[in-house]
Amino acid sequence: MAEALMKIYETMSATAQQELYDFALFLLSRNKKENTTQKKSYFGALKDKISFIAPDFDEPIDDFAEYM
Repeated sequence: MAEALMKIYETMSATAQQELYDFALFLLSRNKKENTTQKKSYFGALKDKISFIAPDFDEPIDDFAEYM
């Protein structure tokens, strides 16, 4: 298939060759994004990643006192 593509490429004008090259780069970048954008998460994936929680984390926030 690579040989057939090269034969087609060689028959094109310089402008068309540049467009084909740009389109190939676009397809490669799109394929890379599709493969890396969504990794499957799993339960416990962030275990041991949180290193600090403030002692008053569970305390009510003063700004919301009127709503409570």
